[in-house]
Amino acid sequence: MRSNLSWWLALLATPGLSSCGEPPAGAPAADGTGARVAFADPAASRVSVERGPLPPRYAAALPSTAADLQGWWEDRGRFPPIMHASDGIASGDAGWIARLRRSADEVPAADVAAWTAQWQQQLRYGEATPAFCTATRAIAGEVDSTLRRALMPSFAERCAGPADSAAVLRADTPDAAVLAYYDSHNGGIGPRPLFSPRLERTARAAMMGEDETIAREAAFVLAELHQPEATAALERLHAQIRDPQRADEVAMAFARTDQGSGQPQLQAACARRVDDPICTGLGKPPTPKEAATPKPAALAQVRARIDQLQALGFVRVGEVDPTQVEGADTEAVLQAAGYAHWFDVETGQFPNAHDSLLRELAALVRPSLSGVVFEEIAPEDDEGPYQLVAYADGMIYRTRAENQGDWYDVDAVLRLLDALLRARKSQDRYLALDTGDHTLIVVGGPRAAIDAALRQKLLTPGDPAEAERAGKAFETQVLQQLRSKSGD
Repeated sequence: MRSNLSWWLALLATPGLSSCGEPPAGAPAADGTGARVAFADPAASRVSVERGPLPPRYAAALPSTAADLQGWWEDRGRFPPIMHASDGIASGDAGWIARLRRSADEVPAADVAAWTAQWQQQLRYGEATPAFCTATRAIAGEVDSTLRRALMPSFAERCAGPADSAAVLRADTPDAAVLAYYDSHNGGIGPRPLFSPRLERTARAAMMGEDETIAREAAFVLAELHQPEATAALERLHAQIRDPQRADEVAMAFARTDQGSGQPQLQAACARRVDDPICTGLGKPPTPKEAATPKPAALAQVRARIDQLQALGFVRVGEVDPTQVEGADTEAVLQAAGYAHWFDVETGQFPNAHDSLLRELAALVRPSLSGVVFEEIAPEDDEGPYQLVAYADGMIYRTRAENQGDWYDVDAVLRLLDALLRARKSQDRYLALDTGDHTLIVVGGPRAAIDAALRQKLLTPGDPAEAERAGKAFETQVLQQLRSKSGD
């Protein structure tokens, strides 16, 4: 799940099912009970339809210079949309990986560092698929290249296991990949990777570098490895830091080491950093961790829920491994089967990448929307609306989305998806669920199965707008508290 915060105001949700009528092209798309109309002008909430091909830029090469990559968001003429390409690469699609390879091969030597860094950042928050892991695992075994440098951090964080350690710890692997590899295994399921001198060299570069956040991250990676060699390396590196502020930042990691290592350094640093969350949390009991694998009784409940949902018509739940489901609730099982998507309505970015959300939700009803290409056209200024576009079956579908800052207009997203389902005469539908916070779960699947789940009260409908309203109210409350503390 994409998430920016883990705690928010509780809220009440208004029921609302996505539209199910079949208006002609250009007519208003019904949003369902409780749904919001984003614009005062009724025409703004319509889905227009016209004949037209997929623009040629979708077949164009990817940027091969750092300058073109930097300006990609604004360049709608020469390149495919940036999120369209990024999502295709993150999906592991062979065609997109091949296009990225061709682009990487053409990067000028002077641009390699900046080009790879930008791609590392662009792919950092994508959700890796098995296909992506398979493709990048092969690339990880290749000789050093611009492509390998760009992909290794994502591979190390999301795909690499013990068998991949030799590739990850190679001298020519980017330091970001080494840190990501160890960090992704700390506190996770399975054994932690063994400490390597390569990790100490990487941590030294981070702690002596310019970025304080990366320095702190490297220190915590060493501490949370809970291996004597890693703890000793942290103590050595801390002693080498000459900047007092940086040394105190790194010392925070001693709160995570075993056997009291580095406690004098930690206490001294906390005397100067009384508001650091690490220091304020000293002495408090640790939060108990939930079991990684369901207990036998819970496992039986998961199996029963799978059988129940499969009988209702959610066919893919029969393929779910019960031991990999986080709980026996309906939402967890549907999410594991690819019928539900849980996401944060606040994106934390601009533009919001509505097209990525459209692709994720379209996958819920596969194959009903297979082959549809989505695009987000962001406003040229901070105030204007977005335009959401879908290319399908020789037609172009457009609808406007409200510019809500760094929040999705989920109503517009569902409006466009519903129009596509109607155009293809699909029996699939979408339903937004009540989560009680700033996140949202959208279920997509057979209408008959969704209706049956509603009748049996296995699903609770919600209004997408409520998550945004509650989130913004909470932001206002936090800002007021901060101003009150600062005396403004």
